[in-house]
Amino acid sequence: MKKQFVLLVGLSLILASCAKKTAAVIKKDVPVATAPATVATTKSDDKAVSILKGYIDAIGGKEKLMAVKSMMTKMTATTAMGDLAITQYMKDGKSMMKTEMGGSVVMEQIFDGTTLQVSGMGGKQNMTDEKSIAGARKQARPFDELDQLLSDKSIKKFLGTEDLNGVKVNKVSTLDPDKNETTQYFDVTSNLLLRTISTTDAMGQKATQTIDMSDYKDVSGVKFPHSIKLTGGSVPFPLDMKIAAMMINSDLPDQLFKIN
Repeated sequence: MKKQFVLLVGLSLILASCAKKTAAVIKKDVPVATAPATVATTKSDDKAVSILKGYIDAIGGKEKLMAVKSMMTKMTATTAMGDLAITQYMKDGKSMMKTEMGGSVVMEQIFDGTTLQVSGMGGKQNMTDEKSIAGARKQARPFDELDQLLSDKSIKKFLGTEDLNGVKVNKVSTLDPDKNETTQYFDVTSNLLLRTISTTDAMGQKATQTIDMSDYKDVSGVKFPHSIKLTGGSVPFPLDMKIAAMMINSDLPDQLFKIN
């Protein structure tokens, strides 16, 4: 599910660049989130796996999620630099993302399954290095938590329960095969994912990023959060985004994923 939010990585770079030009507009410091706790062991525990299963069931179930072959998501926000719109398409392991600011396209990313092409204010670049392609493949898969559950190479650990804005949550830490760690907060009652904290590479610097999710709505039998708040990482100020449109298993043209 949070794959739809990975598209914010490109946005983060754009906003970080724009923020340098509009620093006088931004007055407040960005809250510093608590970094994910370190997973010390090499084996997942049953409690963490059970929580992930409960979440997958809550948003539609394993079979429903695995049946999703294509997805279109459009997210919007109002920022100090103008109105922002991000549209992402995913189909059969390929992806395309377009970022618009004030009605003008400022960035496009296309992954055709082999090559990642990034176009923006700095020109156009094709990337085929192992790290870039691995990240692009990961972004082109829509449901990260399902990937975590099915992979015996990601280590899931239960970190206990705590209060999150008045809601009791289960904390689960996941360490993926690339040693990237994420801490997730699941509502004890609904099993829905409310927060994710992870470490990101922001303009060459490691930074902690928090994504808060709410307003879950059903889209073709799968529940998605329609309100997303991004804090920290390479985003210079808290960013509130709303899902303006979403389609699942629509007939997306192959031309969307063609690199010129």
